[in-house]
Amino acid sequence: MAFIPREIEESLRLLQKIPGYGERGAARFLYGLLKLPRNERFELVKVLAEAAKNLRPCKECGIYTDREVCEICSSPERSKKLLTVVEESADAYAVERTGKYKGVYHVLGGRISPLEGIGPEDLNVETLFERVERYRPAEVILATNPNAEGEATASYLARELKRRFPELKVSRIGFGAAFGTYLELLEDFTVAEALQNRREYKP
Repeated sequence: MAFIPREIEESLRLLQKIPGYGERGAARFLYGLLKLPRNERFELVKVLAEAAKNLRPCKECGIYTDREVCEICSSPERSKKLLTVVEESADAYAVERTGKYKGVYHVLGGRISPLEGIGPEDLNVETLFERVERYRPAEVILATNPNAEGEATASYLARELKRRFPELKVSRIGFGAAFGTYLELLEDFTVAEALQNRREYKP
């Protein structure tokens, strides 16, 4: 429409390329940004540009980092005998905030969702099996979100892990939160409790 500035139209179009951002989400982000004081707008845009330029998935676990191998994977203080599988980097950061976890992560890059056409082949699943083969962890913790897609993903991974590695202990974190929530949105205490109260998965 002629009366809408080109910058707004282009910004909304590009923002909708972000997964999970529809027309309304894109509009909320853009107009919220424009309400900020001018200097804060530029500061945010600068930081986002730096993030887009410098951040990339760790070649080992998939978490977003500014180096080839993230600090967690390269730290001698982290045990590769405990491997927690999460959907996204944000979920790993949620666990990290608790300060209670000393293992490493594996980021799937999403979750199985047949309605969206997302299957195991679209996620970092084969690399998970390769890492389990390489490191032979004592336990793999499935920390996918407590919703239908997260449960389906955990169930699939548990079956495949037990089929390929029969002696491997596979557990599922125990959520005290309502079904349908997201790990990254939970309070640190709740995430810590979920890890503490994990149960062995029986696929």
